[in-house]
Amino acid sequence: MRFRGAPAAVFSVLQIVAAFPQGLSGSQGLSVGGDELSFRNTLETLDQRFNQLPAWREGGIQVDAPVMPLNDPSFSWAAGYIWTHPLAGHPSPWPQPVRDFPAWTSNGSADASPNGDMMRRMDKKFIPLTWSETLNFTVQEMPSELAGTVGREDPKQYIGATINSFPFAQKYGVFAMSAKLPGGKGIWPAFWLLPADKSWPPEIDVMEVLGVKPSTLYTTVHTNFPSGKTEHGQGTDTHLDLSAAFHEYAVDWGPERIDWYFDRKLVYSQPTPPDLHKPFYIIACVAVGKPNGWGGAPDASTHFPATMQVAHIKVWQRPEYLGR
Repeated sequence: MRFRGAPAAVFSVLQIVAAFPQGLSGSQGLSVGGDELSFRNTLETLDQRFNQLPAWREGGIQVDAPVMPLNDPSFSWAAGYIWTHPLAGHPSPWPQPVRDFPAWTSNGSADASPNGDMMRRMDKKFIPLTWSETLNFTVQEMPSELAGTVGREDPKQYIGATINSFPFAQKYGVFAMSAKLPGGKGIWPAFWLLPADKSWPPEIDVMEVLGVKPSTLYTTVHTNFPSGKTEHGQGTDTHLDLSAAFHEYAVDWGPERIDWYFDRKLVYSQPTPPDLHKPFYIIACVAVGKPNGWGGAPDASTHFPATMQVAHIKVWQRPEYLGR
């Protein structure tokens, strides 16, 4: 998702008819083989159903935090950036790290994504992450009174919504999100993975959808192979309005290949590049596009606030991937 132009997309015309209800467990009702996502002999390492608002991590997390597994008992979500996002006029509460790398949550210039500390200082009506039997990611135009509180380097046009799991991460496995997406020009929901060692590329985009084209699902891997900053991706026409109902977006990332699924149906596959053999952490977000960028910026037809509802984020590990 980071700072990208048009993806290397090859459009497939696929009629996808399987749609799973938001509460379905990954181990139930599954067929095996063919183009179905198989969960045979998997171990569930993260089961976040969002039947309540997560307890956001207190304070900033330094970028040199040691990597922990997703099934660590201390797992919790961070909202926004890896480290504390200081308010204007407040001294930075940490020395700037040598590798100044945040958990990117947007296109980098058109929206501001508050972290847990910033959310605690915001008026409730501006908070971008709420719960009502789903976790709701809401983007809206930034009011002037809030724009005046963020740093000079921060975008001030929109408030974005995001969570990330850093420093909790996993190498390989099945990563899935059940969500009902927002629509509208300039609205950009995504579910993606980044390396816990803060390198980039690589990156796995499990799901990206542009609100101006709500039936097209983009699935992409970013890599340095065969040359620097290479993208292998596809846009799949689902023939469905993805803002109208919940659907599950998943990737099965293994040592040899990466397979992407929509409602448990295979839509895209690529060999695993050489730089995707290390732990990745999870990001889910709704960003706002910028003029001349991929998907464009909002216009008069875009309705704010725009909300992505997330029923669950789940992760499994395959025993055959362990030790690879």
